[in-house]
Amino acid sequence: MGASENPGGRARVTAAYPQLFTGDMERSAGFFREQLGFEVRFLFGDPPVYAQFVRDAARLNMRLVTAPVLDREAAERSELLAAYLEVDDVEGLFAEYSARDVDFHRPLETKPWGLTGFIVRDPDGNLLNFAEPADPA
Repeated sequence: MGASENPGGRARVTAAYPQLFTGDMERSAGFFREQLGFEVRFLFGDPPVYAQFVRDAARLNMRLVTAPVLDREAAERSELLAAYLEVDDVEGLFAEYSARDVDFHRPLETKPWGLTGFIVRDPDGNLLNFAEPADPA
């Protein structure tokens, strides 16, 4: 979209790809593919040091690190999310992941701020929030 197609003249941000960190890229790739149903778009390096996982419109980048970037225990206590992923059928996705024995940090629940969702913990402790707007009561 050029400036003539954007009457406000302001550049638009059209996507965001959160970057998660892992100590074991092969394990992470297997988890995102087999447990969460993401496609591994690419693994870069030999051995892999960078990757991208894709499911529908969501893109998650993964970087190999040799030392912890974050205090995972503190992050979990404070529920510091690595990514928020909006979905169109959160109950269906929760059922899909439940059938795959995914590790849930929080089960399916409706929050007071109007979202229904759940939080998944990946093998590195990254917390992924899958949610959708709650139905109005």
